[in-house]
Amino acid sequence: MARCSLLSAVLLAAAAALAVHGLAQAFVPAPQPAPALRGGVSSVAAAVAAAGVPLAASAADELLAYNMAGEWTSTFIAGYFILTLGYTAVAFFSYLVLTKLKII
Repeated sequence: MARCSLLSAVLLAAAAALAVHGLAQAFVPAPQPAPALRGGVSSVAAAVAAAGVPLAASAADELLAYNMAGEWTSTFIAGYFILTLGYTAVAFFSYLVLTKLKII
């Protein structure tokens, strides 16, 4: 009996090691930062980036029409009745077919 449990423990340890090895390949290191530019180029790039900040802050914040926000819309009501009647029809015709074939 001890040999059987030892074999099970060895197989379990091998499976765990294989799983850890497989999961270790799923994680990749973080990207390395790009080397900084020297001289006047970096100061020009920083000035352009700083000049663009007010433009990004005043971007239009438009309200998107989200259909499933909880309010009752005509699309919601039509979809409810279409799906309900469609699923009822499928169930009814399935019942007819199954009774005709004497399955139920």
